[in-house]
Amino acid sequence: MLAGLWILVLLPLMDALQASGFASRIPVPQVFDFRGTVRTIDESLVGDFLVYAPLFFCIGIVLLFSNERGRRRNALDWTRRWGILCSYVVFLLGAVQLLFLGSLVLIGIAAVFLSIPLKYQPHTTWLFAEISSGFLRHGAQPKPSCDVALSGFSAIAMLLACIPLFNALSSIGGKRVRVILVAPLVLFSLKQLASVGQYCVNPMSLGPTASILTGRYFRPDVLVAYFAGSPTVPYLTKATFIMFVGEAIKWCCVLGIAIWLSVAQIATWRPKT
Repeated sequence: MLAGLWILVLLPLMDALQASGFASRIPVPQVFDFRGTVRTIDESLVGDFLVYAPLFFCIGIVLLFSNERGRRRNALDWTRRWGILCSYVVFLLGAVQLLFLGSLVLIGIAAVFLSIPLKYQPHTTWLFAEISSGFLRHGAQPKPSCDVALSGFSAIAMLLACIPLFNALSSIGGKRVRVILVAPLVLFSLKQLASVGQYCVNPMSLGPTASILTGRYFRPDVLVAYFAGSPTVPYLTKATFIMFVGEAIKWCCVLGIAIWLSVAQIATWRPKT
């Protein structure tokens, strides 16, 4: 559980590195003898906002539901399997846009290969063409309904994750602390689910902030962009500030829970006298 919490805490890391310019100074380790143009982390696939944040969110949520040795069984343990299932759905929905862009790039490469005389074409030309055209024809498309489903499942996954977090805080005492740290996460999950339901009933009812309210549960880009002085959401300053406050509260709650549980874990390692 601790590993999952600290992974969620590190969600804004890549956006912070990109905004500060440090991403262009961190070299990518050369595991293979690859002589390409990818030299720093901002040029790698990990530095892309479509990869880092969704991947770390899913990994963190899954680790929150992982089994731990010595943990007492709870009546709500059945929710763990549903939380893991929701995190897998979030991962697949988050990969739709990346796979769609990858298919467009791949079909462009195949078109370039087809423009070469037949005897000089690479052997993988038709493979590239079949894979890319097959996905574009039969695969999922990045539609608004996909973003709405992604928002709903991510909110459900975080809502279910609040159960093991609350139980973990309950085991170390501090009733007020566990309510203060977990309650905002629950409220934001319910608010996002309500926004998704409202969008499904009437997409125009949310006004110009529809795309904001149907995003993922955590939006580290909004949190970092406000500090950087260049908000990525081109809407009213008030709406952007409200989003920033919400993301700051979420991140502070996750950070507070991670620190609280880490201190309790370290305390158990001390020899008893």
